[in-house]
Amino acid sequence: MVTEVSRGRTSRHGCSKHLPATISLVCFAVALSRGAFAVEPGNVTIGPVNITPTVEAETRYIDNLYRSRSSEQSTWASEVAPEIQAWVQSGPSLYSLSYELKDYRYFSQHQEDFTDHKVNLDIAHQFTSRHKIDVVGEYLAGHEETGTGLSEGVGEIIGEPVEFDRARAGVEYTYGNQDSAGRLVLAARALDLEYGNFREQTQYFDRAQKDFASTFFVKVAPRTDVLAEVRYIDNEYDRVNPQNPGGSLDSEEYNYFVGVEWQATASTSGNVRLGGYDRSYDSSGRDDDDGFSWEVGVTYWPRTYSRIDLGARRFSEETNGLGDFINTREFTLDWKHDWGGRSSTYVTAAHFREDYSGANRDDDFINLELGYTFAARRWLDLGMGYRLEDRDSNLQRFDYTRNAYFLELELSL
Repeated sequence: MVTEVSRGRTSRHGCSKHLPATISLVCFAVALSRGAFAVEPGNVTIGPVNITPTVEAETRYIDNLYRSRSSEQSTWASEVAPEIQAWVQSGPSLYSLSYELKDYRYFSQHQEDFTDHKVNLDIAHQFTSRHKIDVVGEYLAGHEETGTGLSEGVGEIIGEPVEFDRARAGVEYTYGNQDSAGRLVLAARALDLEYGNFREQTQYFDRAQKDFASTFFVKVAPRTDVLAEVRYIDNEYDRVNPQNPGGSLDSEEYNYFVGVEWQATASTSGNVRLGGYDRSYDSSGRDDDDGFSWEVGVTYWPRTYSRIDLGARRFSEETNGLGDFINTREFTLDWKHDWGGRSSTYVTAAHFREDYSGANRDDDFINLELGYTFAARRWLDLGMGYRLEDRDSNLQRFDYTRNAYFLELELSL
């Protein structure tokens, strides 16, 4: 018997990287997922509180641990991620607190071993059918995988992962609902990032970020809204590198969009936002920037048991060492197909075009993941797959190709 793929707005991460700021508050995004598990976790109930424990584990072979062009080091690795979530459902409102540990072990390079700790708070409270609020909070004591972030191009020589502490919080208020003639969504977020080692270099990348967004929807058809949206992003860095001639990295950015959003019809749902961005710096040594911006996300169900997600967007990323910021264009394709019985497959592909404003660096980056999942039991999924990373830069020291082959499982009660 063929099962039906969920039509929720979740990606392989549990949330979409392509959702606009006013929607993505309900989950903080971040790195590639581990596929499309179908485990239905069991709960332990204590009064009104439900407790849901899960464990995910993966072993993989990596042919280029350090993401290096010239010093390719292969290794076997493991990742174990137990999580416990306590949650309360009260009518349409949901309150959740979770803790997740991720333990990374590299069998040939133990200096890369690391354990991340993450705590999440999620509150979705509906006062009435026209008033609701979402509150999220996250604390992560984590690390950047070697060869990513601040260690791009030097992963094989630094000797250990770059560590950081990151705190994030956000609130989103919605007036109206999907059936209203008009709907207003207001959102605010804050982030605080501090690196923990290699302080001689990393101290200059500690920062605080504030985001604000306002979106107004007008219904033009039963399942279709047009929208206008404004976003504001403010980044303040704790320190200025005296050796950087550009001066402070403190910046402000505005994004303006108009667009359309449609809910699930017989086979599609999605949103399109078109507009522009305007980025400015406190320092006269850095170049302000502006231009065209877009966000597109479309979900298509060719069959009830097959789902395709297409995404494209332009967005700004903070620099990881070169230039003023990274002007990024992202294009993604996700396909999940249930083959009947207990088997499903998925494909996730992404292409990033990264232009480093204020520096002579342009990268093309490709991510690909192919996976197979077998639902052995309601509480047990088994999987296997392949991952590819390929970076092509005009600065050759950043070029690399990395292949990984993995086996994985997810357990619950």
